[in-house]
Amino acid sequence: MLGKLRNLLIAFSLLTFVAGCSTSAEPEVINTPEVEVAAIPEEPAIPEKRTLNDGVFSEAQASAGQYVYDNSCKTCHDMRFYRGVLRSWANQPLIDFWYSILGEMPADNPGSLSDNEYTEVIAYILSENGFPAGDTELDPNNGMEQISIVAP
Repeated sequence: MLGKLRNLLIAFSLLTFVAGCSTSAEPEVINTPEVEVAAIPEEPAIPEKRTLNDGVFSEAQASAGQYVYDNSCKTCHDMRFYRGVLRSWANQPLIDFWYSILGEMPADNPGSLSDNEYTEVIAYILSENGFPAGDTELDPNNGMEQISIVAP
């Protein structure tokens, strides 16, 4: 019993001491220097999914692609060949088709064309299979993974 009384007396003394430390009835305001907070950058926009029907290549690319196609592809592949190929690639990303052609064509010298030439050939193939040209150029480094192949 004396232990409890002693503990209460100590607690009361501490409370009295703490309460007596403040000389003002208002809370003390501590001034701190202003801190500039950096703006949080917005997350990059997720590219929207598109299909070959959305004008994913330019007319200029298709025109340039005809020259490359005539000199590097036409001897083995006519346009009917690509109708079937595009059907078999339906619902796949266009970038996968691009990599496939890059790695396998021309059959006698795969990978021998520039990236730009492969892209132009694809634009020409798409154009010849009835897909519309658009205002932006097809670019394997900018959104081709978001373009889905649809059957012509």
